[in-house]
Amino acid sequence: MKNELLIEKQNSSKGLLEIITMTNDNAEVVLISNGAGIFSYEYLGKDLVITPASIESYIKDSAYYGKTIGRTSGRLVMPSFKIDDKEYPIKAYNSKYTQLHGGATGFSKRNFFVTHVDKNDEFVKVVLRYVSKDLEEGFPGELTLDVAYQLNLDGYLDITHDATSTKDTLCNITNHAYFNFDQSQATIYNHEIKVNASHYLDIDDDNIIKAKKDVSNTAFDLRKTTNFKSAIDKMQNTSFSGFDHTWIFDSNENDIKAKVYDPATKIGLNLYTSYPAVVIYTHNVVSGIDLKGPFDAKAKHCSFTLECQFEPGGIHHKGLNQAILRKNEHYHHTIKFEPYKK
Repeated sequence: MKNELLIEKQNSSKGLLEIITMTNDNAEVVLISNGAGIFSYEYLGKDLVITPASIESYIKDSAYYGKTIGRTSGRLVMPSFKIDDKEYPIKAYNSKYTQLHGGATGFSKRNFFVTHVDKNDEFVKVVLRYVSKDLEEGFPGELTLDVAYQLNLDGYLDITHDATSTKDTLCNITNHAYFNFDQSQATIYNHEIKVNASHYLDIDDDNIIKAKKDVSNTAFDLRKTTNFKSAIDKMQNTSFSGFDHTWIFDSNENDIKAKVYDPATKIGLNLYTSYPAVVIYTHNVVSGIDLKGPFDAKAKHCSFTLECQFEPGGIHHKGLNQAILRKNEHYHHTIKFEPYKK
């Protein structure tokens, strides 16, 4: 079995893109330099992720399909955040109360560039970099982010986030891939999920954190394998019509943090991460654009995310991770998607 790497350049409305294809006998991953994102992830011939139908629509979409999210994932609350004694104003985006996913010009909309490639008998790897200017979207410090994707011979995908900043800043990076292991179906209702988390973040209708709560006797208790349909049904009478919430893992050890399995295709995925939390979003609104595969612009509950990160908006709350990256310190976190077939 061989690992292969191909990098092509393509003109687009966002400038020159690099299209990176990593392949072996078990998997193929296609990355786009705009947003340092996953455009496709095939495992044993099945695409595990849902994305827009074309590269041009992919780089223009507003739902973050497969993209790298930063400088902060999730929502910061208006009007400002504070690091030590210094306050920084927040520019509202996607809501008059909050700023979503790094703002209007967050990392998902920025063009990264390839800095390093590596290929051997065990894996193929590519590193993409973006340098965010001081006070871009209001965040202090020039921040350099390297996103490494490593496709292993068994089809597992490792994602590594490394960053440094010239000033104390906020840094909370994630990947926003949308998964569906049976794309002959319009929804993820038949998928089963388990999350090793005893606590979640309760939020109001504007996605603003109210409290950290125990999952016991709630729709958020996914500690035992749960059918997605039955879990989503419990959320139908809420303003979310599904999940768009944060779970806080019970363990910081290198164990499986979550797993999802589809009985029809017999494809599953184990999630490993060094991050303390995950946001699971069940595509609760229509996409508005055509997606690859059998999905149309009205697709709802067609996929789910596993956005590993620090607690989003934690800077506003005592007792949560603040996601502060100190000047010249090294930010280093990992996410591992480990697909399998029974």
